[in-house]
Amino acid sequence: MRFLCLPGAYGSSDKFQVQLAPIVKELTEDGTATFHFIHGPCKAVPPEGFEAYFGKPPYYRFIEPDRDVEKTQDDVLARIRDFPHCESPEDTMRELMSEGVATSHRSTDNALKHLIKIMDERGPFDAIIGYSEGATVAATLLLHEQRRFKKKGIKPMFKYAIFFAGWPPVDPDTHHMILSDESDVVIEIPTCHIIGSLDPYVHGSLALYNVCDPATAYLFDHAKGHTLPRDKETVKELANVVREVACLYGIHA
Repeated sequence: MRFLCLPGAYGSSDKFQVQLAPIVKELTEDGTATFHFIHGPCKAVPPEGFEAYFGKPPYYRFIEPDRDVEKTQDDVLARIRDFPHCESPEDTMRELMSEGVATSHRSTDNALKHLIKIMDERGPFDAIIGYSEGATVAATLLLHEQRRFKKKGIKPMFKYAIFFAGWPPVDPDTHHMILSDESDVVIEIPTCHIIGSLDPYVHGSLALYNVCDPATAYLFDHAKGHTLPRDKETVKELANVVREVACLYGIHA
């Protein structure tokens, strides 16, 4: 199983490879999977006070505001310090976006073009992994593939997806966030959702889970925060999930 790996905002391909190292080691040693790491096309600057959290530069994002924003809160990633917590995951995401954010239409289109170019040049890939912003972008790409197949008959490349602490996708055409109680759009391929019950943004992860096919969406709680699991026992358990999916669907590296 060959994975395309997308890091979170302000990450990079090198940093994400370090973050995923235990899982990569577990799945490459027995030949279950191989991994190709990339990062977003937009150079970025972390929010003030968060520089140390993301390590040394350079920093990248897949999606950024289409214009220079005068108010910091117009950039949704700068507003998550006051992440709401409502009764349902969908209500939480609506509340987060309720005050309006800077548009990212051009940036979203560019991110999809960036990924499709990588797929054409470095593919094929069997599966995709996304962390945080990378998970949102990966999910949006999967919907783009589904829509393109229906319109043009181009067969989707990805057969499986793993999402670490992501948020719901946006519509590939309108770029509006897709929520399960507002839309019947569903990610159709099998998915694995790794969440942390202590993650302050866990409602985002659950809202992403809710727009995936419930028959093939697997929820995996590592019981920590907005991080990637690294402890040996959790990594082995997660690797076994990937192996089972590879066997069940005949996906091989």
